[in-house]
Amino acid sequence: MALTDGNPWLAVLFKPLSPLLPVDFQYTGPWLALCYALMGYFGARLVETVSPRPVPMVLGGTLLALSPVMAARFSHPTLCAHWLLLALLWLNLRDVPDARTAARSLGLAALFNAIAAGTHPYWVAMLMPLTLTLGVRLGWSRKLGPGRVAALCAGIALLDVVLFALFGYFGGSGLGAEGFGEFSADLATLVNPMGWSRVLPDLPAAPRQGEGFGYLGAGALLLVVLAGVSLLARLREARTLDWRRVLPAAVAVLLMAVYALSSRVTWLGQPVAELDALYAPLAKVTNAFRASGRFVWPLHYLLVVGAVLLVVRLWRDVPAVAVAALTVALALQAYDVREQKSALFKPVRFQRLKSADWDALKGSYQHLALFPPHVQWVCRYDEPLVNALAYEAYRLKLTFNSGYASRTPEALTAECHAPLPPGGLDASTAYVVLPEHLRPFLDAGARCGVVEGLPVCVVAGNTDAFAQGLGRQPIR
Repeated sequence: MALTDGNPWLAVLFKPLSPLLPVDFQYTGPWLALCYALMGYFGARLVETVSPRPVPMVLGGTLLALSPVMAARFSHPTLCAHWLLLALLWLNLRDVPDARTAARSLGLAALFNAIAAGTHPYWVAMLMPLTLTLGVRLGWSRKLGPGRVAALCAGIALLDVVLFALFGYFGGSGLGAEGFGEFSADLATLVNPMGWSRVLPDLPAAPRQGEGFGYLGAGALLLVVLAGVSLLARLREARTLDWRRVLPAAVAVLLMAVYALSSRVTWLGQPVAELDALYAPLAKVTNAFRASGRFVWPLHYLLVVGAVLLVVRLWRDVPAVAVAALTVALALQAYDVREQKSALFKPVRFQRLKSADWDALKGSYQHLALFPPHVQWVCRYDEPLVNALAYEAYRLKLTFNSGYASRTPEALTAECHAPLPPGGLDASTAYVVLPEHLRPFLDAGARCGVVEGLPVCVVAGNTDAFAQGLGRQPIR
């Protein structure tokens, strides 16, 4: 589950309920709705740190929920939990009047880290630095002793490791990964719409830098400018702000943004610096977190949050100005984002298999396999075929060997070109074999036939109903 980009926590939650749920039940839609709701909620809680007025809270929370970065991740649902970043920024920026509140803040940080560990490892990689900055701030303010802060932060890190182990992130060996230096953020990413804007033009970027997409949105960019103007116009109020509160988090966010640039730093898609020697000793880290461009997201949200909070705080005694600025920024943001770019608008290429012959697999077989395996980015990949067979395997409670995995064994590449499965044919497996690979199966004595236009083979000695049914359209 861990290396399929599935959602481990939701899978664990709904697994006991599966006998009660319909066959075609899915939780991706509710998950995306929850992510949007929590974006708005924690955005509002962030505004509450400088003003309890409901109107700025609603406007600020909605603006943050309309982030183009969030909308751009719909094709990767577990990476839509951007509310976790807002939650940690809220913990870093909110008032901590006493030791009890400080301890509760670290308790909430532990909860958010636990959710992150069972959602996607990139969230832990972003949340843990912000958890440490929260600890620094609490120790700095002397709300908790340094020993207690260190122990609690170490406990949170241990919790993440334990959950990673339970969900299988450390399982397997020889899992390959490539792309560090390419799945990066460009230096202009915060102002490059990459097709998402109705207002601003696209800027050049390298082919794989979509992972480092960090466009703020026209409304958020306007608010950043208004925040800068407000600092100049309200210098007296600006001098009263507690800038130290945000300093630890800002340092961590900037360091993550530097990592987002990767070893191959680019400006408008063109290399301007090569840092291979710097990252060479960190090969294990860069292989694990090869899509370094995603680490620009904390900077994206800190800038938008900072602009919202500055405008609201600096004009607190003239709230109409803050409300007007937020309203204009929100309206521009809503107009600017081109929702047609979302994965929700892409045509769906899914068609169920219809033949009742497949039902005979249930009870007699444990596995349905496509041969050679179809694994995205590694082997040949026919997505409609993979999806149709994967759904059939799910429906019949069989395992399936093809699809997408974030990490794959290096030996898989050889299996993609092998004449037969490693170890030979398995009696508990039904093989859907591509036509050009049928001859080795037939030479090995397999019983093969056609089911719904697809060549299927089983071990010759199988006498179950499915195996016998292959004789209706035999392949010899």
